[in-house]
Amino acid sequence: MKKNTIKLIAAGLMSFAGIGQGLAQETISGQHLARHIEVLASDEFEGRKPFTSGEVKTINYLKQSYEKLGLKPGNGKSYFQKVPMVEIFSKAKGQLHIKGKNGNLAFNFLDDFVAATRRVQEDISIKDSPLVFAGFGIVAPEYQWNDYAGLNVKGKTVVVMVNDPGFYDPALFKGKRMTYYGRWTYKFEEAARQGATGIIIVHDTKAASYGWPVVRSGWSKSKLYLQRPDNNKSRAAIEGWISAETASKVFKLAGFSDDLLETAKKKVLNL
Repeated sequence: MKKNTIKLIAAGLMSFAGIGQGLAQETISGQHLARHIEVLASDEFEGRKPFTSGEVKTINYLKQSYEKLGLKPGNGKSYFQKVPMVEIFSKAKGQLHIKGKNGNLAFNFLDDFVAATRRVQEDISIKDSPLVFAGFGIVAPEYQWNDYAGLNVKGKTVVVMVNDPGFYDPALFKGKRMTYYGRWTYKFEEAARQGATGIIIVHDTKAASYGWPVVRSGWSKSKLYLQRPDNNKSRAAIEGWISAETASKVFKLAGFSDDLLETAKKKVLNL
């Protein structure tokens, strides 16, 4: 199946360049592609990350390879299309402080929580932002599910669970086969649409399919985003995760037990 797919893609590219499909299939093979992948994956290309010399080496290699194949530029006289991006490195200046009716707690960056922003500005801070638990943070009409029904989260920080209800109940959504609603990217997008100032996902190793060290590692580095006219001001100011242990402490601080999470896994809550 993979081999046929490669041939189909290759044939399409060659046809675009004015080369027949038969010749394309003769020219491009799995071994041919493997050689290019081996080169691009080598240390010389430094990971190919944008804004680095590895990116320059990569695009020049691709251009030269296209020229050798006889491919014509697909963007006027250029093989390239500009994609404006911004690189943001977010780092907490201190602890995360949360106040509740049962006291106050402080949490450490990377150990207990991670947080970043997509907004292109020097400093971001959220003060006195109420926390609102919104289940999975999902609005899915086709599955008759709306975690935000009856909730006003504008100017507040939403706390949601990872994955979707199907992970816990095979009769819901697509069962164990996670939908896009279960992705953390969707949850951040939906929180922004709901007008939330912040969005925090509660980590769970089984539901996420990776442990906290993966979250910690991924969120301790800079991230690349598409550059938007509004400098991503339409996104929530803060996007992040908290560990399961941290979440348990936060719920207890508010006077709730972990049973709240278990109930939300089975049905939409109206609190």
